[in-house]
Formats: sequence, C-alpha cells, structure tokens
Amino acid sequence: MAIRLPTAAHTLVAGTIFLGCVGLSFFSALAFAQSTTTIPQPRVASIGVRSPASVLPVQDPVRQASDALIQWRKDWENRDFERFSAHYSEAFQSGGIDRQTYLTRKRAIFERRPWQRIRLNEVLWIAEQANPDVLLVRFIQEYDSPLGGDRSRKEQRWIRVNQQWQLAVETEVILSESDSTRSRSRSGTGAIAK
Repeated sequence: MAIRLPTAAHTLVAGTIFLGCVGLSFFSALAFAQSTTTIPQPRVASIGVRSPASVLPVQDPVRQASDALIQWRKDWENRDFERFSAHYSEAFQSGGIDRQTYLTRKRAIFERRPWQRIRLNEVLWIAEQANPDVLLVRFIQEYDSPLGGDRSRKEQRWIRVNQQWQLAVETEVILSESDSTRSRSRSGTGAIAK
C-alpha cells in the first residue's frame, strides 16, 4: 500500500512539507489521496485510538490490544486486583522491578485507596510490521485518588501470548503531581507509586 501526497502545486490543509519530510493530519492525507506523487508506506505504522473506527481502518491486532488497554484501565480504576494483575505478562518489567514486586506494591496501593480515577489521553499505537505480536503504546495518563494524583507520560510494550495481549514493559515520566502526591517519597523511577 502506498500513501499519496500532494505535489508542490497543492495547498496543504494541515501539516507542512519540508524537502522530503512530511507532516500531515489523517484527514489531510485523505484529502490529497488523488495526488500523483506516491511514496511507499513506512516500516512502522501508527494508529491513534482516539479516532473513530469508522474513519480510521484499525488493524485487528491493534484493535485487540486497544481493547486490552481499555480493560486494563477499567480493572485498575475498579480496583479489581485479580483482573488487573492478569494483564501483566510473566516477564513484565518496570524501572528494573519485576512482575511480582510490582504487583505486590500495586495490591498495597489498591487496599489503601477507597477509589481511584484513571484517564488515558493522546493514545498512540505503534506496530512493527516485522512482528505483529508486539505493539508499543504511548499515552498521557491522569491519575487521581483521595491520597493524591499525577499526570504522566507512559510508554508500554504489549505482547500477544496465546492470543491474549499482555503488558510486558512499562516506563513512566511524571509530568505533574498534586501536593499530597509530592509529599510521598518515591523510589526508583516512580513507575510504581500510584
């Protein structure tokens, strides 16, 4: 499959062309699909979850992994520890912490908070064409609870094991914290302290 882009004579609706480097919105790319200039599809395909499925053709593995991500968030927010922990692969790692240590800490956090709210924004899936069983997702996470909250940028690597998508690796960068969150001591990368 090829992505068709406008020739220099066309006016861009959104995005800019810089000497072979292209920045277009999805809808701009569609608007210029009839152009005569063709470039090959990139080796890495990105699909944004926030676009309606009827507009953006989502590949089956990405749709399945997106469903798993949504269920992960719901299980976390509902404090359903058994279902939440089932999303993590046996080889899970986060900031040098293994699955068992991570989940032990999460269980303690679940028990201390009467509720927690998790929002995922700017979700972007990246699929390697060479390996359809591995997907990377990046998003902004907003976490809130009676004991504090934060806003962080997360990157997760999901793997397909026995036709189920599981979380294999997670990294997190805290962007902002509430006062009560800041007062808690954080160890390691902060990927656990929620």
